[in-house]
Amino acid sequence: MKNQVFSAILFGIISLPLFSQTKDETIFIEKNKIELATTPSESIIKIAKSFLETPYVASTLEINENEQLVCNLSELDCFTFDENVLALYLTKKKNSNSYKDFQEILTQLRYRNNKIDGYASRLHYFTEWVRQAEKNGYIKDITLEIGGEIRNKEVHFMSENQKLYPKINDEKTLKTIVKNEEKINKKPLSQIEKSKVASIESKIKEGDFIAMTSTLERMDCNHVGIAILVNNRIHLLHASSSLKKVVISEKPLAEYLEAIKKDAGIMVLQVL
Repeated sequence: MKNQVFSAILFGIISLPLFSQTKDETIFIEKNKIELATTPSESIIKIAKSFLETPYVASTLEINENEQLVCNLSELDCFTFDENVLALYLTKKKNSNSYKDFQEILTQLRYRNNKIDGYASRLHYFTEWVRQAEKNGYIKDITLEIGGEIRNKEVHFMSENQKLYPKINDEKTLKTIVKNEEKINKKPLSQIEKSKVASIESKIKEGDFIAMTSTLERMDCNHVGIAILVNNRIHLLHASSSLKKVVISEKPLAEYLEAIKKDAGIMVLQVL
């Protein structure tokens, strides 16, 4: 009997399950082959440019009923574009080619205190995302250093617009969201007003993360991207909702901002 089973396996009569990579693991393996450059900024640009033309898709993190880590490298929104670029850089920086390590870093970037505990544990406000990444030594908020100012504004957008967030569907989740907003508001927000961006453009470096601050009441940021030089001017490399893909803005950042009424200014974040 043992010989019969062995023969069946050998000649393929009994098929055994084979390991299969997910689509995103395959993409990770390819991205992980990108060699880091001399500086963090140059490395960020190399990784970010590899995503050019990748489709823009909104709400890719909302696909599961219960909150769990979503890795999607084939479809990006503006937030997940920046987040995945940074996670890929940090994975490569630790000399790892492990998809599991990448997932762990992505969890550390995306969830409060590196713990997935329901919808409210995700860092929904970009300001909070920045502060945790800065605390972990991954980035530095240089907004005030290069000419920014304190904003007289608090965030309460999610708690005051629950209908836009279907997963705020119970009292516990709402209370946690409110608590998180209160924590954010204990430290003032900052920005460089968009009318002043042209004057400080030389202080923005390729590979810096750029967050567009919002004119909407109770909202911190509308959009995020990465600074890139084109003909000696800073442009925005980003996942564009209007063009439905990752692109480099046609206009320099200062002119790009002037055309968007809901953008108040920018935050500038340096990758370490």
